[in-house]
Amino acid sequence: MATWLDYVSLVVTLAILAGVGYLIVNARKALSGAFESTKDSLKNKGVDLSSHGLSVKTDKRFDREQYLDATQRGFIKALNASTAGNKDPDVEPEEGSEKASHRHGRHRKE
Repeated sequence: MATWLDYVSLVVTLAILAGVGYLIVNARKALSGAFESTKDSLKNKGVDLSSHGLSVKTDKRFDREQYLDATQRGFIKALNASTAGNKDPDVEPEEGSEKASHRHGRHRKE
């Protein structure tokens, strides 16, 4: 036969489980609300996020030539940013370097 301690333990265990369930439901609602508010604020800024993907609203359209020009500018900027060595044309390279011998018209054959 069950004692009063068994009944108290059952009530405490059920209360803990109910509390955990209540916290999970409220956390899910809060998280869902945060996602929806973020999604709405992004939509107001022109970014639409859906289950099919992401779409961005722009104010103007590019034709093919403008797109290619912008792409080429990006490549040139990346190339200039990644170029190693002397970037200042007024400074002469060191005498032993390949650039110095090429600049002065002297070619070494190895």
